[in-house]
Amino acid sequence: MRVSGRRYRTVLEQQLDSLGLRSHLKRLYWRLGVPRLLHRLSRRDSITHKIGDRSVEFPIETYWQYQRFRWMHPEVRMFEEWAEELREGDVVWDVGAHLGWHAVVAASLRPGVTVEAFEPHPAVVSRLREVVDATELSIGVHECALGDRDDTAAFSADPTPAARFPDAQPDTIESTIDVECARGDTLVDNSTVAPPDILKIDAEGADAAVLRGLRETIETHRPRRMYCEVHVDGAEIRSLLSSYGYEYEPLSSTRPVLRAVPES
Repeated sequence: MRVSGRRYRTVLEQQLDSLGLRSHLKRLYWRLGVPRLLHRLSRRDSITHKIGDRSVEFPIETYWQYQRFRWMHPEVRMFEEWAEELREGDVVWDVGAHLGWHAVVAASLRPGVTVEAFEPHPAVVSRLREVVDATELSIGVHECALGDRDDTAAFSADPTPAARFPDAQPDTIESTIDVECARGDTLVDNSTVAPPDILKIDAEGADAAVLRGLRETIETHRPRRMYCEVHVDGAEIRSLLSSYGYEYEPLSSTRPVLRAVPES
């Protein structure tokens, strides 16, 4: 397996932790503005990461893009599987797309792949569209949160990667905004999107709700693979996957991701 820049950095962080130096160097790193300086000195508008035998290009024209895409994503193992698994004409759903790491990878790895990216926070969606426009890939962006209802709901006002529904995890959210919610089954039934061949879910604790809202689609169309990050609803996620006729196992990843395939 190819070792990524992110993994090199993780090893370095562990070594610095063992020496008691990491926190001091981290404070100095940010106090001196090293990331912004590196971005200004880079004189580049894109960066390329190698996944399998494919090169995937990301924009780094802005500082926030540089921060997000400079290092390989920690879910590189999932990407390596996609490099082998994706087929021409596949539809990939990226539920909880944030700034588009998974969406860009999926759309880049095989010709003719269509990606549907779902992200509810309007500020994040605006940045996601910037990334999609820069790459000119076949990625549809949908400003909604997938779940088990068609409605509006409160959502974190702060547009961080951990933005979520207030009741999805026990920690309190200070301020919220209203976002659109939709069941995946509804979007498929009304032909807004085609059903997925590959489904990735990272909904910050609402992952089981996403699966509940996709019951008909999953049971009818049988996605070849589903990847679901587990936050607080692991027992229900496992129960739902089993009830849909899928077997699952942990993905070798730095995050708690389950990989599910139809039962043989």
